Amino acid sequence: MGKNFRKKLAMMLVVTVVAVLVLMPQPAECVFGIPLNPCTLPECTAQCKKILGSKFMSASCITNPKGQICLCFG
Repeated sequence: MGKNFRKKLAMMLVVTVVAVLVLMPQPAECVFGIPLNPCTLPECTAQCKKILGSKFMSASCITNPKGQICLCFG
């Protein structure tokens, strides 16, 4: 095989690998907050599951100067 053929083959392989890595869909993670006063973990989890459905990962309550917020991770 000639050098040109090997270079073309190598270039095609590189382009294919890069295309698969770039175009392959990746799962996205998100987080958003819901104001809940008082924020309890069971209620927070229920609200997050209701909104996110099967994409629900976890939930957490935080307190800030304006009150309590339920954080939903999905």
